[in-house]
Amino acid sequence: MTLVEGQAVQPDINQQPTAVTPRTGPVAVTVGVGFVLLSAVAFASTPAFVRLAYTAQLNGLSLVAFRCLIAAIVLWLVSRLMREKKVAGSIAWRLILLGALLFGPQMWAYFAALERLDTSITVAIIYIYPALVAILVALRVHRFPRVAEILLLALGLSGVGIIVLSNSVGIGSSAGMMLAVVTAVGYAFYVFAAGATVGDTPPLTAASLVLLGAGVSSVIAALLTGQLEFPSSGLGMGYLALHGVVIVPIGLAAYYAGLKRLGATYTSLVDTSQPALAALIGVAALGERLLPVQTVGIVAIIAAVLGLPVMALIQSRKSRRRGAGTKNMATKT
Repeated sequence: MTLVEGQAVQPDINQQPTAVTPRTGPVAVTVGVGFVLLSAVAFASTPAFVRLAYTAQLNGLSLVAFRCLIAAIVLWLVSRLMREKKVAGSIAWRLILLGALLFGPQMWAYFAALERLDTSITVAIIYIYPALVAILVALRVHRFPRVAEILLLALGLSGVGIIVLSNSVGIGSSAGMMLAVVTAVGYAFYVFAAGATVGDTPPLTAASLVLLGAGVSSVIAALLTGQLEFPSSGLGMGYLALHGVVIVPIGLAAYYAGLKRLGATYTSLVDTSQPALAALIGVAALGERLLPVQTVGIVAIIAAVLGLPVMALIQSRKSRRRGAGTKNMATKT
């Protein structure tokens, strides 16, 4: 229930979702960037903790299944405590199918790629997805991206490439590379579809439904392939709890909160900060050494991400000037 001018208004649970349109105001964009950066921090730690979970005898498919189901329960409980508005059954089913058909399968490919390929190369291949999202959005709205958007996207992807190429010690298997490509394509379609599906659905509710779908489809896939395994040690249960209670809920809820404010193209641009954040996490948590050339890549990504609210501020001022000019012309006539 919401308040409009002091009066309680009951939400319409039968309202159909609308495609996410970026809120171009500088404040909304800055808040959206903050949410997506929080999501990027959470998910940037995923490769390291996935590898640690593998050492505890957890296979990839079971890890995806349990982390999604645990996170879905956590986010659903929090959404009830926050008293988020209810959604129509049709919208809920769309979000569940989004998780089952896109979010879950791309994670299967991602975790499988991490078993076969160096983390740096895996991340590099996956982060072609912002360009794919920009193309999909341009095709949907029949609008070619602005020059500023293309430049920011190119700058962010260049930073990703610098970080990865400076640390590419071994390429790994061709199967791993193909799985990473499948992940990138699947994630691009997921972000594109989420932008058209989430609409005004509260972020915690949306995330819990997507994770429910991903978890159920992962359990079914694990049962069909004979890979469903429960953690057999306290360490394995600890890693599973870390994924399901901390990383996934924070990462996905913050991502949807940012997506509602930025739209799919801008969100995917900010999300290119993940490789840079992963490098910094490696330095802080694992004692890895950051090469000078990697610092250049991080600076390029930061510049691209910070350029988004700056671009929004410039566009907002131009819109105000045009509005003021139109008003003055109308007054003169």
